[in-house]
Amino acid sequence: MNKKILFIVSTMESGGVSKSMSTLLNVIDTNRFEIDVLLLHPTGVFMNLLPKGITVISDYKTQLFFSKFPNNLLLLLKKGYFFAVLLRFFAAVFMLFNKGIGAKLLSKGILKIAKQYDLAVDYNGQHQLYYLVDYVNAKVKVSFFHSDYSKWAYYYFMDKKYYPKVDKIFTISATCVQSLKNYFPNQSSKIELFENISSLKVMNRLAAEPLAKMQVNSIVTVGHLIKTKGTLLALEAAALLKQRGVHFTWYFVGQNTHDHDYYGLVQKYGLQDNIVFVGVTPNPYPYLKNAKIIVHTAYFEGKSIALDEAKLFCKPIVVTNFSTVQDQFQHNYTATITAFDSAIIAQNVIDLLTNEALQRTYAFNLKKERNSNESEIEKLYNLI
Repeated sequence: MNKKILFIVSTMESGGVSKSMSTLLNVIDTNRFEIDVLLLHPTGVFMNLLPKGITVISDYKTQLFFSKFPNNLLLLLKKGYFFAVLLRFFAAVFMLFNKGIGAKLLSKGILKIAKQYDLAVDYNGQHQLYYLVDYVNAKVKVSFFHSDYSKWAYYYFMDKKYYPKVDKIFTISATCVQSLKNYFPNQSSKIELFENISSLKVMNRLAAEPLAKMQVNSIVTVGHLIKTKGTLLALEAAALLKQRGVHFTWYFVGQNTHDHDYYGLVQKYGLQDNIVFVGVTPNPYPYLKNAKIIVHTAYFEGKSIALDEAKLFCKPIVVTNFSTVQDQFQHNYTATITAFDSAIIAQNVIDLLTNEALQRTYAFNLKKERNSNESEIEKLYNLI
C-alpha cells in the first residue's frame, strides 16, 4: 500500500505560502504516495492549481470557524455551534495579549481526522503546528516556517513548547534557518533548509498562455499591493521616472489589500498611462516572461517565490536590501540590490532599463545559476 501523507494548509488565497504549496503538490509523486490536504478555508485563486490525484479534506464548520471575525460568530450561532462560538471569541481576545495562547485556542476549532498517516506536514505554523502535535495521528510530524523568525516571533511563547514535539522543522532560506536556530538552539539538529519549489517545466507551460502585448520598457512587480511589500516606494519611484521623461509601463500583479489608496496615488502622480494594476491571478508567468525588468521593493521577505521564479526566467532585477536578499542575489552580478529609498530605486531602474549590457550580464549569470529545484521534494520522501 502507498504511504499516506497529510498536508495542513490554511487557504489557497493569493500569497507566497499558498503558491508554494500548490507547486509542491504539483511535483509530489501521487503514484507513490496517498496525499490528503486539510484545507481550513478551501478558497482562493490557487485552488484551480491543485493537481488531480490528491484528496482535499474540509468541512463547513471549520470553514465558518476560520471565516472573517466577528461576522462568523453569528453564522456559527445560527448553525448551533455554541462551543465553537465561545472558542472563536476567546481566541480573538487572547490574540490581543498573547498570540500563542490565541493560536492554541484556534487549533481546537479544526476538524479532527481519525486516519493514521505515515507523514503529516503543517505548512503554515502557528495554530496548524499546535493542531498537528495535539490532534494528528502520524508516525512523523513536520512543521514549516516561511519567514525570518526574528521578524515574526509573536508566537514564541507557544512555539517553544511545541517545536520539541515535531520531528523536523523546515524553513526556506539559510538566513531563516539561522534565525530559527537562534531562537530554538535546543532544536538546532532538526531545523533544516527546504527551499520553495519552483518548477521551470510548470512555469513555461503556464507562461505560454496568451497575454495582450506588453509595452516597451515593461516593468513587473509580483506581490500584494501593501505597505510591507513596498508598494508606496514603487509608486513614488514610478512618479520620479515619469518626471525624468522615462517611457515605461509598470505592471503590478497581486491583490490590493487596501491598506492605502493606491489608485488615488496613481491619480495624484499622474501615472494613469504608466501603471497597470493587474490584480490577483494564479498565473503571473506571462507577465514575468515578457517583462523587460523586474522590480521588487519589499521591506522584508523569508525567501520570495516571485523572485525565485523571476530568476528562473533569467530576468534583470532591481530588488531592495531586505534581510534575506543575500540568500537569493549577489549585487551587480545577478541583480541590482538597492536601498529603501524611492529616488535611489528610480535611478537604479533607469540604469538597468537603459543599460542593455548590464541586462545581458544579469541574465547570463542567472542562467548559470538556474536550478529548477524539484529535487527538494526528496527531503520529505526521506522522512518516511
